[in-house]
Amino acid sequence: MTIQDQIRTALANVARRKLRSALASLGVVVGTLTIVVMVSLAAGVRQQINRQFASLGLDRLTVNPPGGRRGGFGPDGFDDYGNGSSSRKQVITVEDVSRWKGSPGVVQVIPEVNLPGWAALILAFRGTNQAVRLNGPEPMRWMFFDAPSEPVAGSLDLPESGGLVLSQGAARALGVSSNDFSGLIGQGVEAILRTSRGETQSFSLRILGISGERTRNIDVSITDRIAMKNWWFNSTNEVQREGYDSAIIRSTDVIHAVALTAQLRREGFQVQSLEMVVEVANRIVTAITVMFSLIAGIALLVATIGIANTMVMAIYERTREIGILKAMGASSREIRQMFMLEAGSIGLIGGVLGLLLGWLAGLGMNQVIPVYLRYRQLPVRGDFFVVTPGLALGAILFATFIGLVAGLLPAQRAAKLDPLQALRHE
Repeated sequence: MTIQDQIRTALANVARRKLRSALASLGVVVGTLTIVVMVSLAAGVRQQINRQFASLGLDRLTVNPPGGRRGGFGPDGFDDYGNGSSSRKQVITVEDVSRWKGSPGVVQVIPEVNLPGWAALILAFRGTNQAVRLNGPEPMRWMFFDAPSEPVAGSLDLPESGGLVLSQGAARALGVSSNDFSGLIGQGVEAILRTSRGETQSFSLRILGISGERTRNIDVSITDRIAMKNWWFNSTNEVQREGYDSAIIRSTDVIHAVALTAQLRREGFQVQSLEMVVEVANRIVTAITVMFSLIAGIALLVATIGIANTMVMAIYERTREIGILKAMGASSREIRQMFMLEAGSIGLIGGVLGLLLGWLAGLGMNQVIPVYLRYRQLPVRGDFFVVTPGLALGAILFATFIGLVAGLLPAQRAAKLDPLQALRHE
């Protein structure tokens, strides 16, 4: 028998018992469908993570003093993801910031000054007093993608002093509707700091923009932050004494960011970057992908047993046919190949159908998820189920391999049948 004859005979036998072949391939369909959906979801999430962080800027660094960030609104001990500290540098000084601005590859240095988390800040506007929070360090907001790049109204760029950016959540808390946001630009407000003893200090600011954040947060200019901190700690120059709480460095590209990271760590500073976050996130996604694949592998294991059972029954029913083929000169190797091809074709059919159904399921989910995200007002766009060519080819090849493995023992049994006993079989 030629290989063409073996393929033709194998396909004819699969088509001859359509129901049995369909039931045998159903397990492969389910397993392949599960693999395609889960792995495509992991691939889509990985792309979303990389896209979101890339859009925020992998060339950004956050520099903290060796002892960690002080005086901020976030959780204590927010550090550089496991990098140790050094005692060489105690604070981020004004001289440090000036030196960094002159370093090669540095585009911008933004020092951060924060108040203690228990500081009460009230915004007074048109007779309404509303408690708000001063935005903490910028990377804290990157993590949750809650700082859109486009303002709702006005501009998000702050001058050295006197400027204020309201979140849309804070603007609504002041009784301003979305339609009136543009009318807020240029309006004066009072930011009032109040201690637990009832002491207050007012700072006059001008609204320059409305951000898309839904929390009741505000951003103020660096000079006003310093003035607020000086008053709170009853100091004439708190920055000179304690230094900046942190600093954001924006470099020209990722290569300069990596070089700056190494330099700053040698100087004793703690440094964190989005590149490290992306690396950790991708590791987590990889682990989830492996877990998803193992779950789908259980379905394929069941499919393997189903195909093996189908092939054993087929050999039992076609024992006389096998004897005739051997009597006509077919070798044991050709008989083995014929049944292996039959089992492999069942796996191939199941793999193709599972891939097609998984792809269609992903397309459907990619249409539903954006609707939900828009309803929740989440600034995330793009597909979450991505079927790559590698995934499609791998799913089909793996399903075919499962069929071949399932047919190995039954085919070996068929090849060992004695022709005379097979011809006598009823």
